[in-house]
Amino acid sequence: MNPYISVFDIYADNKVLKELITKLENEIMNLKELNARQASKITKLQEQNQNLREIVDARNEENAPEILEYFHSIRSIRRTAWAYGMEMEDLFELIPQWEDCREGLKSADDYEECRIEIIGRREYDEEQEDDMTKEYLEFRQRPLDADEVKQIIDDYKESSNLTLYELADRYELQINYLFRLLKENNMIEKETDAKGYAGFYEEHMGSGSKWDGKSELGLLE
Repeated sequence: MNPYISVFDIYADNKVLKELITKLENEIMNLKELNARQASKITKLQEQNQNLREIVDARNEENAPEILEYFHSIRSIRRTAWAYGMEMEDLFELIPQWEDCREGLKSADDYEECRIEIIGRREYDEEQEDDMTKEYLEFRQRPLDADEVKQIIDDYKESSNLTLYELADRYELQINYLFRLLKENNMIEKETDAKGYAGFYEEHMGSGSKWDGKSELGLLE
């Protein structure tokens, strides 16, 4: 302790520190109360959401015969869901429950399209690759000549509406091969740099998946 600091100085310093401690304790308490109120609000919203969900489910169940009749008349999962204000993913699950089989669902013209959207391209492509020949799998990772690389890079840079999967499918490439190609040609440094990555993430993982803004899928490993 500095011998030249008086008792009064120490008292003053302690008073300042105590005031700071009190201030911090009050802030902590306020934050706890705020979090408690937010938690309570979230709980209430979740309860309201659940109640509304139960009402919607009950109405859908009541209208099931009408919905099924409409579905079979137009043979479209997506259009039926839109017509009755439903989520496509919900209707995709409800039709087999209502009919106690999946045959009616599979008869829809957009069955495959809807299924891919729900399960995601990762799972779907893995299923497809199980039935591909070794030669075709190798073709999807074939060495590309300079002209092919230029075409792919030009499409990537210039086609604003072309998704990463559409680009890969256009040239019959595996998606991880496309990402490596983009990196090798200095279009991206890491996979999350790719154009439209948030939308790609959901398409890759399936509906309901949301990119957190930082996670990677390991496509460049």
